[in-house]
Amino acid sequence: MMNKIDYTETVKLIQKMAGTSAFVYATVTAFQKDNRTIKAEIQPSGIETGWCRCLQGAFADKVGLEVLLGRIADGKTQNYIVLGILE
Repeated sequence: MMNKIDYTETVKLIQKMAGTSAFVYATVTAFQKDNRTIKAEIQPSGIETGWCRCLQGAFADKVGLEVLLGRIADGKTQNYIVLGILE
């Protein structure tokens, strides 16, 4: 579990590395079939997301698949939604 200072610094780093675009490319690093969520490594920064919800039809159930994520800024936190699987 991260403390508040580490969390704040991580969010700042994600914001800096992600840039201003609302869309990012990522590679699936983990998935949960029961609630249809994934974790992904943002490219090219290598930062891993938390658990991401998926749009209908965008659930990626294989590690290594490339996906397009939509970034949602909620105050100082960053959440991602999987928009689709890249082929």
